[in-house]
Amino acid sequence: MDRAFLEGLGLAVHAGDNGVVGAELELTSAAAFNPLSRQALNRVNFTVIGDRLIFVGPPELVGANPINLAYLTPVTRLEDLVVQTLSSHLYQLERRSNELSALGVSPKVDPVTLQLSAELSRGPFKFGLGASRSGQFKVTRCIRDGVELTSVAAPSFELSEFRDRNALEDFLYAMFSDVAASTEAPPRKVAELTEGTISMLEVFRSFGDGLVPARSVLEVVAELRVKNERYRFAAARVQGRTFRGLLAGPSGKVWAERFEIEDFSGVRALVSTVLAVSLEEVEVIG
Repeated sequence: MDRAFLEGLGLAVHAGDNGVVGAELELTSAAAFNPLSRQALNRVNFTVIGDRLIFVGPPELVGANPINLAYLTPVTRLEDLVVQTLSSHLYQLERRSNELSALGVSPKVDPVTLQLSAELSRGPFKFGLGASRSGQFKVTRCIRDGVELTSVAAPSFELSEFRDRNALEDFLYAMFSDVAASTEAPPRKVAELTEGTISMLEVFRSFGDGLVPARSVLEVVAELRVKNERYRFAAARVQGRTFRGLLAGPSGKVWAERFEIEDFSGVRALVSTVLAVSLEEVEVIG
């Protein structure tokens, strides 16, 4: 990116020893501040990569979406974009904190970085969750009986799709339970997890003439085996006839999507399609 253009935006540009171009913007409007520490942000540091300004300081802005220089003009007020970026994050911070509280999960906000996180557990599993600056959550840590199961490839997820804490815990458990089961979970533990469950056949046999109310919670889980590997399917009702489903295997999540119940062809059929195996190779074991 042209140095003169960057300086025209109010940036002080410098090149590091390793050839990386850095830039600093002094903030003069006092419109950007940390609401927890009540400290004003006086300057912002960037690394210039191609046509992107990457936030590298202060901590309150690290990890925010880069600023695309291709869309700026010499008359652009860069400070306004920085203030807008921070305001957007603070909005997501309040929104997601309220959603966590509504689920019965205590939100935690770092007073320096303004990063939102939360912790919850399910059986032997302990999960750490973290939100990006744009409000997307992902698992930052998963521990089972002291064993680290966290995957750097853990997918992000939309928090608002979960009706209650149990639905969120089911989703997280399905994401990691097969990873643990493939290496260490004894049969006794599997039996404990299925104790007290009811098959859908039993539900249909007993209540097949009834209806499921539009706002009631509905969750389905299934344990499957394909070519000697265990998989777990979980689906939770989002609203009406819409569900969010997840299929997890020995390496973690395999498939996760929303679907309408009338378009869903069945658990075995889904696994057959996703894993590219015949229907006969998919065995339901619980």
